[in-house]
Amino acid sequence: CLFTGHSAGKNVLPASPLEAYLGENKTLNILVEKEKSDIIIWKFKNETTFLYIATLQPSGLTVNDRYKGRAFVDSANGYLTLISVKLEDTGNYTISIVGTQTLTGQVELHIIDVLPPILELPPLISENRQKEHITLTCLANQGYPSEWDLHWHISIHPTYINSSVKWEEEWNPGILQDDKFCSWRSSLKIAVVDLQKINSVTCIAHLGSLAPVRVKLKAEQIFKNQTVSEG
Repeated sequence: CLFTGHSAGKNVLPASPLEAYLGENKTLNILVEKEKSDIIIWKFKNETTFLYIATLQPSGLTVNDRYKGRAFVDSANGYLTLISVKLEDTGNYTISIVGTQTLTGQVELHIIDVLPPILELPPLISENRQKEHITLTCLANQGYPSEWDLHWHISIHPTYINSSVKWEEEWNPGILQDDKFCSWRSSLKIAVVDLQKINSVTCIAHLGSLAPVRVKLKAEQIFKNQTVSEG
């Protein structure tokens, strides 16, 4: 961070760089306490652009036209929140806190491009022999970055809502493919005796605070052309 005026030795903003995923909401917090009489000015700068984002005064908030509807400053603490960040939001953010003394700080924000993966949850192929467990596999492809996580959700049939279901979950971290996209794999192991209790199984891909990607199999879809009996 950069500091001027009477703020020597006092961190005003977090250490650089900060990161956010494309489409997320990102809040830049202040590391000093805001006084009621302070005037707070947020600015943005990259290699080609310099913009005033917003000015917070005791009388109210003024937001640059280019940021209206997607930039907000909390009147209580001066934090800047950017709504649904864009790639062009990558750059340096500067704050000036004007009060009994002037504090300034700068932090770099990097926006990470995102491509939600394509999820596939194929049904199990029919088998003649019975097993104690079945294993479903969720495949995720053509996504970016590698930090997407795969998780499972099991919906219990209302008839068995107070019953327990035995299951185990495993997943592998993202693997970068030759096409520069990533792939993931996760498996769900369920006891066959518990299948009748299940209403549906969902594989979910998560990344930060972005909306998750989901794919679902209903109970009757778990097995292709066959219903597994207990035993």
